Amino acid sequence: MQFHDDTYYINKVLRGDVNAFSQLVEKHKRMAYTLALKLVSLPEDAEEIAQDAFIKAFQSLNDFKGESKFSTWLYKIVYHVSISRLRKKQLETISLDADFRNFDVSEIDHTLTQLTIEEQNTLVRTAIDRLPPDEKAIITLYYLNDSSVKEITGVTGDSESNVKIKLFRARKRLWELLKYRFQDKVIEQYDEQ
Repeated sequence: MQFHDDTYYINKVLRGDVNAFSQLVEKHKRMAYTLALKLVSLPEDAEEIAQDAFIKAFQSLNDFKGESKFSTWLYKIVYHVSISRLRKKQLETISLDADFRNFDVSEIDHTLTQLTIEEQNTLVRTAIDRLPPDEKAIITLYYLNDSSVKEITGVTGDSESNVKIKLFRARKRLWELLKYRFQDKVIEQYDEQ
C-alpha cells in the first residue's frame, strides 16, 4: 500500500477526520511494535505498549509541533511507555561489569567468517536482548532503525553527548557479550569435529 506523507494524515485528523489516524497506525505499527519488543522482550507486552503509544499519540496529536518527524515523536512515546512498563514490573536488568580495556576485534574476526549469516544474526539478537533496556533501545534505534543520534535524542530526551556515551557503552557491552558467545561457538564447532 502506498502511503502519503505523515503530515497529510495528521492534518486530516486535526481537521476532524479521525479515521485518517488509522493510516498512521498502519504505516508505523511495525516500527512501534519492534521498538517495544526490543525493550520489553515479551510479544504480548510489546503489542499493548504499541497500542497504548498510538492511543497517547492520538490524544496528544494537537501537541505535535512538527519539529521532528512523526515517527521520531512516536518513537519517543513508545520508548517512554516501554520504560514505564518496565519500571512498573520492576524487571531486573543484567549487570555486565566486564573489563573493556582489552577491546580487540581481531580476537574473533576468524570466527565470524566461520559462522553463517543466520548464526551471526541469532548471536547478535541474543546479545542485544541481554542489554539493559535503555541501551537496547539506543542500539535498536541506531542500528536496526537507522535513526540518527539527533533523532534518538528526540526519542529519549537525552542530550546528544549522553546518547553518544550510551551508544558507546552499549557497543562495548554488546562486544563483550558477543566475544564470549563467539568463543562458545568456536568451542561447539571444535567439539563437533
